[in-house]
Amino acid sequence: MLEINHQDKDFLSQLTSVVEENLADENFGVSELAEAINMSRSNLLRKLKKSTGLSVSLFIRQVRLKRAVVLLQSSSKNVSEVSFAVGFSSTSYFIKCFREEYGFPPGEASKRKIE
Repeated sequence: MLEINHQDKDFLSQLTSVVEENLADENFGVSELAEAINMSRSNLLRKLKKSTGLSVSLFIRQVRLKRAVVLLQSSSKNVSEVSFAVGFSSTSYFIKCFREEYGFPPGEASKRKIE
């Protein structure tokens, strides 16, 4: 497990906020995130990789999936509606990513406790 210091926590918090502000925009990606925080793509990747071990696109995907869990557990939206709400233009790709991340399909999210 990577040790995350205070500066890294602030940085990750800032990135998460920017991604969440643009959650429904399926075209929001690495370039847009780098621009939003006034960093080059390569510096963003370097700093994020050092902090989390993740690529920027995987970080964005994790933020989207975490929000999807919240929506699936707290709203009456179906899987398709949630997938579009969190920026996945394809429901089947959303289901694939969700299953990879959590080990079960998103339809079961309301029945399980997810951290």
